[in-house]
Amino acid sequence: MDVDLLRPGTVPISPDTVLWFEFLLDQKLLKEHLQYPNPEPSATDLIVEFLSVDTSNGVWNGRCSERVLDPDLAPPTPTPTPTPPSSRSPQHQHPVITRKQQALKILALKIASTLNWNLDTFEAKLTPVIQQQLVQDLVFMATDGAFSIPPQDICMNMIKKPHIQFALTLYHRWILRFPVKAALQAKSAKLPFIHHPGIPLENGYTHMNSNFDKILRMNENLRSQSIKYLDEVIAYYDSQCSNQESKHIKVPIMETFVHLTEDTDVMAHNWDAGNVYVSQYELLMQIHFDLCYNYFFYGQHEKAKKHILGCRKNLKLLESEVNNKSYGKYNKIPWGNLNYASVSEEDILGYIRALNLGHELLDEDRSLLQRLQECVANDYTGIIAVLQADNLSREIPMIHRQVAELDIQAAASTGAVSVPKDLVIRVSALNAVRYALEGGLPSTHPDFLNKFKTVGIKFIDVIFWALAPVLMSTRLSKDDWETLRFYFLHLATSSQSRLPVDRIDEYLKKYVGSRASEIRAKLISEKHLEAIIKDQINSDDENMHIPRELLVDDWEATDFKYKHAPDYEYKAAPELEMGRLKKRLVEASSADDVRMCLVKLAMMSPSSPLWKLSPYWKPIGNLSVLLASLPRGFLQDFGVVVSGAARARAEAGSARAALSLLSVVEGEARSQLAGGNDPTLYRLCRVLAWEVLLLQVNLLLAEWPHHRLNVTLLANKSKAAIAAANSNDAIGPRSQVVLAAWLCLLNVCEWEPGCAAQAASAGAGAVDVAAALCAACAELQRGKGARKFPRPLWDHVLNTFNNNLNGPSKRSIHMSSHHHHGPPNHANHHGQLEHRSPYHLLLQALREPLAISVMLSLLARIYNVIVDDPSLELVVEYTSLWPNNISNVNNYNPKHILESLTELLERSLKLYPYNTSWLRLYGDAEMAAGRHGAALRRYLCALAAGSWHFAKRAPDEGGVARRAARCCQALAAPTQAAALCQLPDEPDYTPAFKCLAEKTGNAADSMDAYYGCLWDGTLLEVAVALHARRGEGGRRARAVTAAGALELNANNSEDIQREAAAIRRARLLRALTNQYVS
Repeated sequence: MDVDLLRPGTVPISPDTVLWFEFLLDQKLLKEHLQYPNPEPSATDLIVEFLSVDTSNGVWNGRCSERVLDPDLAPPTPTPTPTPPSSRSPQHQHPVITRKQQALKILALKIASTLNWNLDTFEAKLTPVIQQQLVQDLVFMATDGAFSIPPQDICMNMIKKPHIQFALTLYHRWILRFPVKAALQAKSAKLPFIHHPGIPLENGYTHMNSNFDKILRMNENLRSQSIKYLDEVIAYYDSQCSNQESKHIKVPIMETFVHLTEDTDVMAHNWDAGNVYVSQYELLMQIHFDLCYNYFFYGQHEKAKKHILGCRKNLKLLESEVNNKSYGKYNKIPWGNLNYASVSEEDILGYIRALNLGHELLDEDRSLLQRLQECVANDYTGIIAVLQADNLSREIPMIHRQVAELDIQAAASTGAVSVPKDLVIRVSALNAVRYALEGGLPSTHPDFLNKFKTVGIKFIDVIFWALAPVLMSTRLSKDDWETLRFYFLHLATSSQSRLPVDRIDEYLKKYVGSRASEIRAKLISEKHLEAIIKDQINSDDENMHIPRELLVDDWEATDFKYKHAPDYEYKAAPELEMGRLKKRLVEASSADDVRMCLVKLAMMSPSSPLWKLSPYWKPIGNLSVLLASLPRGFLQDFGVVVSGAARARAEAGSARAALSLLSVVEGEARSQLAGGNDPTLYRLCRVLAWEVLLLQVNLLLAEWPHHRLNVTLLANKSKAAIAAANSNDAIGPRSQVVLAAWLCLLNVCEWEPGCAAQAASAGAGAVDVAAALCAACAELQRGKGARKFPRPLWDHVLNTFNNNLNGPSKRSIHMSSHHHHGPPNHANHHGQLEHRSPYHLLLQALREPLAISVMLSLLARIYNVIVDDPSLELVVEYTSLWPNNISNVNNYNPKHILESLTELLERSLKLYPYNTSWLRLYGDAEMAAGRHGAALRRYLCALAAGSWHFAKRAPDEGGVARRAARCCQALAAPTQAAALCQLPDEPDYTPAFKCLAEKTGNAADSMDAYYGCLWDGTLLEVAVALHARRGEGGRRARAVTAAGALELNANNSEDIQREAAAIRRARLLRALTNQYVS
């Protein structure tokens, strides 16, 4: 019999379908359905359906359970009778349960009784919200509606009633079990790698469930009250069994819960119905186990031991009772078919062993793995004996032994645990023996090689010590001996860890005694031993003579000495000493080394020009001329050598090291000037200051934003350099320094100086472009009245991309190379490179976000005007502030502009990866270039960055979604495109209908798997009609299922519809992100 619990709507249903309200009208229908061998839907599926139907309008209730106790609020006050809703406080006002809802809850409880109230089944098959509703509904029915939410404390008179006690016991057991189940499920659950976007992930023990965290916190807060209640139940029954007669508790069955009819005013359940009883031993056994289960999870092992002992005690009493009186038709305990308890005997024995009670209670010997874990807990005491025993039995997995070895190494190195000095080596040797017995070789065992390199030949002695018990054992098979033989042959011939073969007999006699010869013959035969010993590679290298030059790193020439008159003492030759100092000077890498060598050489040969020793000492910029004009002396040599080293560091990309060296030269020059009036030194100090500024700006750009420079001081120095350049000073900075000063002001937001400079400038160099960009940023920051960017920057960039610089009849280098057989126009090409180089210098040096946005808006505006296609328009802020027309549009190649824009975006997004405006612009640029997959990736990144990973709507989500839908269409994913058409405020039905009407063979996406991401009823109805027209029954059924979701009913409130749309929107966008971005 097929059961369809969906509300009948416009979609026709089968005549054999049974609707949910028929179970209310016919009391026998539910029992007949559950008596089928494999009822469809199953019992747990029916519970979910009954507890999820809002009978006020017959639709699926997508909201979370309103009966979840908020842990942040005070607990409700227990009252023996229901409180009128109007008299309750707002925070404690519980939802009113209608009669139809009560009837459905009774149906759910009837089904739960057929499952023997098995919490294991509920936890495995029901969602957390449904579990909570079920156990709370049982308490609600048992107390005749006194509590819709079970309070923390209930008067004892109510607890003494058997059916109330049964309901509360089940409820508090669930409270204790839920946090443990949730944690274990979270550890074991793994998301599938297969892309299934239509499968909802909100069910089960997952934090993606909006109500999961609330239920979990509630249960954790109620843990102490639940433990207290269950302890009281245990104490109550322990006090009742003094006469050795167990008390039996009646279990509610299906007939216990009475159907509501149209004439029923109050609930009148028959708690005396049926003859299913459970012994108090069975009840206490389950309660003790659940308490042990909870205590063990929270690490309270002593309390867990107490309750597992109580569990075993009641198990023995239950076994004795069953042996005497039987258990229904069974003569022994029917594990898995008990009337109440869900625990298995294996679970009880497992916790006994886990709590280290196996030897005491079960008379079991502890396994080697247990003994190893005890040794680790007891600071590794006795671990050697355990590992030796395991080498014979090989019970412990190798990974546990390796972890123990690493723990011992860490403890020994940190001093956290006091261990013997040789414990680490011995444990490593024992693990190496176990590795060898499993077929491993020394060369494939990194730990063995590391220990051999660290300890040396002594480790071989420890290996034989660890191997001795194994060799003396009679448990080695023929295959084991063959494995050890290969291991020893490899050990004896390996170049990484060579065994001293001539001492193998000595090692064996030391550890195996009289059986040394016998065992050695099994490991290495006489023939193999003789061949290994005679091999030249195994010869003794200790007595080999090795030249001294091969043992030292210093290959300097021998100290030649001569006899010095008149005392005829032998002294070192001065020429050799000077040679050593000059060599050291050339190799010097720090200013202090240079200073020391220069001082010594000056004492030996004052007139020698030392700065000419190396042709690689080339100072930065114009320093070479100024240093050459200095009088012969220390400053000249020091300045050339150190500034040359600084230039080499700067060219190698080490700006900080270059800055450090050049700052020393500047300090030396200023100390020699010392307030004097030497014009050459003064000029040198000024030029050094400009070069230091250049290196500081390079460092600022290279280490942005973590440069650790004083930007205020750097901005002042940049303004001074620009002022000196504009004043035609005789000692002005060179053009590279002036450009660096402008770039510094541009990136540290000092834009005001650019206004006047740009207004007076008419050039097209990099300095003029940087000044124009500063003026544009200053105009944008001013924000007074109607803003408009200055024209010069627009003209500079247009000239950069102009392919017809030398006249209208000239073509670009690209056109001439393709359409002319003659030689290309090299002059035109050279002119383009000249004009593009300042622009590219500026683009590569941009770091400040506003300056980058201004440049991006300029490039986007130029591209939009040239292309003039709204479907390919690049969208970014500030584009409206640029001119909207360009003369001679044919002189510009939009491909070049797009490449420049993409290059700037790629560099900028590395600095600011979450700028949603730039990500959206990057997507537009990729789509304009025809790279739809890359464009879709950028659009999804923009939406994710602007919506907290789709937790809310992103700015301009509709516009981005329209572009993303076009990308999906180009990628042959029409269903994804149709789903994205829902995101704008007003859904784009025209392209959505076109996408849904695509032929199935033209679709490369998951097709109907995305129907779970649709929330617009019109689209779902069109999908159903299209599949019906094509005769696609399976896809039509899935579309019908998606359309019949109760939370999508048009009669729902706006909050429900908005929440359903938000859930499906997030599901859609996350599925697309997993597919295209991850």
